[in-house]
Amino acid sequence: MNEGTRPNFGGEAERIGTRLDEATDEFLKETKSCRALQVPPGQDQLTAMEFVSYLGINLQLEPELTWIAREMLAAPMPPQAAMKVSKAGVCYFHDLINDYYTIEHPLTQRYLKVLERQRLDLLCLRTKPSVNGLLFSQPDMLFHKQFRNLQIPCQSCGVMQSTLKCNQCLMSFCQSCADSLHKNALGPRKNHTFLTTACGSLCSTCAVKKPQVFCANCEDYFCFKCFEDMHRRGNRLQHKSMLVSVSDGDIIEPQKRCEECEDRPAAFACDYCLDNYCVQCFWKCHFNGHRRQHTASKVSVVPMCNQCQNVRATIFSEQTQELMCTECFTMLHAKGNRMLHLFMDSMDLLILLERLDPAFQEHMRRARPRVLWALSQLQGWVKGIEARRNFKKRKDVVLMIQRRWRGVLTRRRLLGMLHMHKWRRRQVNSYFLPKTAAERRAVKQKTSAMLAAKDVTTRAANQSLRELRETILQTASADPLEDATMTRDQMDPLPGGALNSTMGSFGAGSTYQALPGAAQTMPAGISPYTQTSRFNGSLTGPVGMASTTQDLANKDITKTRDNTLRQITRLD
Repeated sequence: MNEGTRPNFGGEAERIGTRLDEATDEFLKETKSCRALQVPPGQDQLTAMEFVSYLGINLQLEPELTWIAREMLAAPMPPQAAMKVSKAGVCYFHDLINDYYTIEHPLTQRYLKVLERQRLDLLCLRTKPSVNGLLFSQPDMLFHKQFRNLQIPCQSCGVMQSTLKCNQCLMSFCQSCADSLHKNALGPRKNHTFLTTACGSLCSTCAVKKPQVFCANCEDYFCFKCFEDMHRRGNRLQHKSMLVSVSDGDIIEPQKRCEECEDRPAAFACDYCLDNYCVQCFWKCHFNGHRRQHTASKVSVVPMCNQCQNVRATIFSEQTQELMCTECFTMLHAKGNRMLHLFMDSMDLLILLERLDPAFQEHMRRARPRVLWALSQLQGWVKGIEARRNFKKRKDVVLMIQRRWRGVLTRRRLLGMLHMHKWRRRQVNSYFLPKTAAERRAVKQKTSAMLAAKDVTTRAANQSLRELRETILQTASADPLEDATMTRDQMDPLPGGALNSTMGSFGAGSTYQALPGAAQTMPAGISPYTQTSRFNGSLTGPVGMASTTQDLANKDITKTRDNTLRQITRLD
């Protein structure tokens, strides 16, 4: 490589087309289309909220499934994978066996399968009000992020007041439950950080009394005396605060063993048998008979893992029927058919006990196919609406294209017919036209002779009509019964009378006198008859007659007849 050139990296190399190795190319393509885990700014490790968005859990619609995100957060990497974090905080994973880098979490498919199963079970639980009422259907993660001073009981045992809040799990624990879940953990939980709640804190100033006031601006706890001393003057007078009520909890009961199998930790004590049982043995001994009516009470608020016996059990394996911690379950189900095993949440033992009831399991076995059928029908209906909407759009587009194409074809056909008609007319006209100059000259002479003969004939006819009119007008006074004025009025519309205005224009006020025949001859080309045409629809007749045509619909026949009789009898 020359010293003046530098290598191309990243997007520039991809744009230029530099030959990258196959693994890097696949990694870049996968990065563009996959969801990624990214450490939030200002933090040094992932929280449960990142896994909630990574798995696509809606906290407003399904807050009961947030435990899956917590379990995925606490799950260690499988033996053949390692997690790395880039400078931008993006997490990517290295397949140690195949030496392959990917942005997808190695356990994504397992937890997506569990999420799909739990969503189905959640819908089935809606049909069982006795169990559905036990679920905590509030987005507690959002509360923990927004309200640090939220004081609730321990979310693990449910007995003690919470004294610690895990910043990554976004849960509140008492000190004992926090130690059992985080202290001996082998996965990411061992690095989780905590905040003290109101019950687990002391006054931030004197460190002697329990906190009684929480200052929202200082984000700290104070007793009454210290709060008054600290906020007596200055800008701290404007700080907003609220009262907190705290109380010390009792010490939890020591661990006990199941009296049936003498191996697993006891989870329940039968109120009638007065014996301690684990979850599995309790249902074995209380499956039939009158024992089904027995009631149980909690004994072990923090059941330990059946494998390591050091960490609190957070999941219940559906195939092996064991309470296990997240680390042991991940390591034992890293390969083989065990990778397909599913699990349930065991943080709340009351809900777990109800779900392991054989009657409830039979109800779930029957409800799952019905819920799946209802979901398939609903999805088909929704997809049908979308398909019909898309079909109508495609149909409109297709019809528009067809109309435009047919219009184009029709215009082409009509233009072709018009061109053909013009061509044929041109051909016909040119066929009868003379071809040579001599023929054209002979046709012109013949046409001139025809026009001259027609002109002579027209002039002779006009002269004859004019002489006839003059004769009639001159002999009108010979008959005593004939009115000369009326005769003249009736003769004016005739072709001979059309020249009165022409002849009278030579002298204003001059009366009409007969002119010699040569002087009364009309100019060439002027005819008293109109040229008819089959297009304008006019009738053939004299020029004067066309101008005096009356509308018969508006003509009063009786009046005309009376006038005629009055004129004939000379009553006027």
